[in-house]
This record gives sequence, C-alpha cells and structure tokens, in this order.
Amino acid sequence: AGFAVPPFECGAMLAAVFESLTWGGDGMNVSSLPAWVVPLVFAVSVFARLLVASHPHSGENDPPRFGDYEAQRHWMEITIHTPLREWYVGTTHNDLGYWGLDYPPLTAYQSWVYGKVLHRIDPAIVSLTTSRGHESYGSKLLMRYTVIVSDIAFLLPALLVFHRTFTNKLAGKLSAGGTGAKSGERTDLAISKKFSAKTQKLSIAYAFTAAALSPAQMLIDHGHFQYNGISLGLSVYAAAAVISDWDVIGSILFTLALNHKQTAAYLSPAFFAFLLGKSLRNNSTSYTKVAAVLRLGIAVVGTFAVLWAPFYFAIDPETGTADGVRGVKTVFQRLVPFKRGLYEDYVSNVWCFTNPFFKWKTWLSIETATRLALLCTVTAIAPAVAHQIKKPSNEGFVWCLVNCGFGFFLWSFQVHEKSALFFTTPVALLVSVAPDFSTWLPQVVCFSMWPLLRRDNLHVAYVGVVLLYTALVGGGAPSPGASPLSLCAKEKVSLKEKREKKIWRGVRLATVAVVVGTHVLQLVVPPPTRFPYLHDLVVTSLSTLAFFGAACYSNLKQMRVPADEDGPAAPKPRKRSATRSGAKNTVTEESSDDRWSLVKLAATPVALERQRPGDEKQNRNSLCGM
Repeated sequence: AGFAVPPFECGAMLAAVFESLTWGGDGMNVSSLPAWVVPLVFAVSVFARLLVASHPHSGENDPPRFGDYEAQRHWMEITIHTPLREWYVGTTHNDLGYWGLDYPPLTAYQSWVYGKVLHRIDPAIVSLTTSRGHESYGSKLLMRYTVIVSDIAFLLPALLVFHRTFTNKLAGKLSAGGTGAKSGERTDLAISKKFSAKTQKLSIAYAFTAAALSPAQMLIDHGHFQYNGISLGLSVYAAAAVISDWDVIGSILFTLALNHKQTAAYLSPAFFAFLLGKSLRNNSTSYTKVAAVLRLGIAVVGTFAVLWAPFYFAIDPETGTADGVRGVKTVFQRLVPFKRGLYEDYVSNVWCFTNPFFKWKTWLSIETATRLALLCTVTAIAPAVAHQIKKPSNEGFVWCLVNCGFGFFLWSFQVHEKSALFFTTPVALLVSVAPDFSTWLPQVVCFSMWPLLRRDNLHVAYVGVVLLYTALVGGGAPSPGASPLSLCAKEKVSLKEKREKKIWRGVRLATVAVVVGTHVLQLVVPPPTRFPYLHDLVVTSLSTLAFFGAACYSNLKQMRVPADEDGPAAPKPRKRSATRSGAKNTVTEESSDDRWSLVKLAATPVALERQRPGDEKQNRNSLCGM
C-alpha cells in the first residue's frame, strides 16, 4: 500500500515515457532515444521481480519435502559441506531421496558459490542436515536476492544485447536492398532505408521492454523459485553471438547453458542446424567446410571437458585413484529422469492432453514411451532444422529456436510446466518481427502454469504480472502509421497483412475471454468429487490446443524466411500515385488496429496539435530529409 500510485499519475508517467520513446522528446527527432529510457525499463523489470518475490514460494510451510525452494537451498548445503565426488552420490549426509542434485555440473558450481556467500552471512541457512526446511524471513530474503542477482547478471543484459544485435542486423539487411526472397517467400521487409533507420531505436526499446517483463519467467523464478534466468541468459547471449558471426563464442556460451540446465537441450537442434548451415554456406571447399564444423565441435567438447573434468579427476579416498569414467557416469545418470515416467502433474503437452483417452503410463512401458516420445519429437522439429541447414538466416534461426522448443515441450519425454520457458524466451526474441505473436503467447504460457501457481499460492502475483504485461505491451508495438514518420511516407501493407492484424486482434480478445471465463468457472463451480482435478485438466487442455496452433503458425512463418545473402535483391517499393488511392491489393495503414494497450495509446502522436499554423509542411520536409 505504501507504494500505491494514483492510476492517473501512472498513466501520465507511462504516456510520457513512450511519447519520449516515439518522438525523441522534441516532437521532431524520431531516431533519438533518451538515454534514460532503457535504464528505466531495466529498473522497472527488476522492481517487478522484487514485487513477485514478496509472495510465497514453492512448498512454503509444507513439510516434509517442501518444494523447489528447499531443493535449491539443499543443493547449496550439500555442495559446501561434502566433497565434490559425493554431490551426486547417495551418502550418510546426502540422501538422494530428499532433493538429490539432478542438474548438470554448472548448477552444482553455482550452488556452491551461492552457498558459500549465504554461509558467510548466516550459517544456519545452509548448515549440514540441521537446515532442512529452514524458512526464516532473513533466509528467504537472501535466497530471493540470489535469483534477482542472477537475472541482473545474465538474463536482462542478454535480452538487451540480443535485441540490439538482432535489430541492427535487420536494419542492415533492409538498407542493403531487401531480403533476397524468392518466389513464394516473404518480401514484406523490403521497406525504405529511411523508415528502418528512424524506427530502429524504438524497436529495440520496445522489444527489450516486452522481453524483460515477460511474466512467465518472473513467476517461475521469483515466485515458484528457480534459477532459469542463468541458463536462459546464457542461451540468449549465445544466440546474439552466433547471429553476429562469433560462432565459436556462441557455441561455448550455449554449452554453458546446456551444462546449467539440461532443458536447454530443447534449443540445441536449432543451434546445430544454424551453425552447420552457415558453415556449409560460407565455405567453398570441402576442406574449409569440414574445418569450420570441426572448429565448433572442438569448442563444444572442450567446454564440456572443462566443466566435467573435476568429476573425472575426483580422488576416491579408499583407493587413492581418480574416479575416471565412473565419476562422470554417476553425474550423467542423475540427469536422465527415465524413472519418473512420461510426464509429471498437469502439463500442457500432447501426452497429458490425450491421457484421458489413452492411459499412456499404464499401457506403455517406460522404454516404449521413451522411444515413442523421441520419434514424435524428432518428427516435430525436423522441418525447422532442415530449413536452417538448407537456408540459414538470422531471423530463421530465431524461429527455429521457437519451433524446437515447441517440439520438445509438446512431444518429448518427462516435461514440466516450467519447461515452457524454453520456447517462451525465444518467442520474446521475435518481438521486432512478430510483435502480435510474441506478446500474445507469454500470456497463454502463464495461463498454462496456473495449476502450479495456484498450488504455490501465487494468485495475486499471477494476476498482477499478467495485467502489467498486458497493459504495457499486450496489444503489440506501435505501428509506423501512429508515428511522426506517417507525415512523410505511410507504410503500405497488403490486404493479407491487414487481415492478419485483424485476426490477431480477434485471437487476443478470444484468449482473454477464455482465460477469464475459465477462472470464473473455477471460482463458482466446484469440481466433481470423482474428478477433483477437472479444472486443472481444462486449463492444460485449452493451453495445449493454443500451443499446438502456435507451433503450426511458427513453423509456417519460419518456412517463409529466405536464406541470408541468397537470391536477388527484393525490388524497392514503388511510390503510390495520389490518384490511385483505391489501388488493388494495398491499403494505407493510417493508425494502429489495436489501441487498447498503454504502449499504443502512449505512442499516438499529439505533438502536431502544438504546431504553429504553416509549420506542417516544414516539419514534413524535415522528417523526409527533403
């Protein structure tokens, strides 16, 4: 209550921010971006995480196993008090049945670092065996701070670096003369060089805002309690590196992400396909192609070797010799959860969705289910992977990340609700090229996690961050027609694109109706005694259908992306005659179709009303560079 701000003042602040963002603060210089805008977005995203962190965490006051919060705390306890070779082994002090460490070595090293810091501040938090279920106010505060520091160090700067890199690459591609599209491929990005340059900084700032305030990661890491921001941040850094042609550095960074959380493997086929496609395209002889692939392979294997070497060389005190392969094998076996079955709880993927009609866990052995899931997953991601090997491109690579994430989440073995972050984050990287899709999906992901969030008593945090995200960016980015650029050259879009915008508006409205209706139904209609989890099944089933449709859409979008530096340059757009205002197949986008988000309302130009009579022509000429 102490932080309450009157709604009109909030609206005024937001309007001022986004008016400055769009107009450059003076009504004239569109390309200038106030230096304080990005730091402000960064600070707001950190503050939002602090607010979410003030809510309950997983397993709070719920003995004997508590939840993921206790698991992370327990790993700190084990790593700082036991020898490295016992971290993944059941011993007197390390009961694997009580949240045994089952994440890759980089997570273990991170737990050791944070455990050392917490032990120095308050030893009771991580004392061996006696700290189980430790949930003092001070300990929860310190634990929450470690997650926030992780996001500040990894995820948030990685998102900013990526969007700057990606947008600059896209702008360079546009100014170079188009997309190189062939017949049947997309050519809508072939717009004027001056338009691209003047909207570039706005695009970066808006994309970073949408990605940094993505609600699912905040709810899982800062509400439920995990450290996904580290592996996600490393993956985003890796993506920024490879689209900048720093392929070796990108390979090392992604290997680090994979060694922090094995779920990052969802994205590995996309990295493999893009890097392989680039190596084949950019080298003319078989020798140089093999050398390029070999160089990347050495970087990956070398990074794995460095991270896993301590377990290989760990000394067995009884024999005085190194554990060798046995030590590495012990760690690897803890990372593969075959014994847990095809899926856990209510997760929004195909296996859980179809379980009411086909009892997979009952009718299929674990071995058969594993093979079936592998076959389905490979089939689902194959088109996206093949596309990037044949036609590698920066934008196609990001779509491929999304599609591989979808393929694994919907079809792979042993999927958790939290695994959705590994396609949600790549989606947030597409805000510059697909704002409608990229700002709609995070809201659906939050809805799909509702059964988990409800168990964690995160009701208020869930409503708060989803409303914040929807109000700020949920309606898509401000269109060029709503900017000062419309004074000199309105962007022309095809009727097909115009219809797609209207369809997206309908999709968003329908999504809001379904989500609100489902929650209201849960409040007023109790589930039948025979089916106590019926409401959760409804949520996950609706979400699965949405994810399946989104995966189909995403794959289709990727197939339309041409290879970089492939084919003739796209033709420059022709000027439209004033007498042909009703020209066939084109319309002028005067303003945004969707004006219900605060971003769009704030971006609506108002400076023209302050112009003196006769100044409009002068401003028009200035903006057009005439």
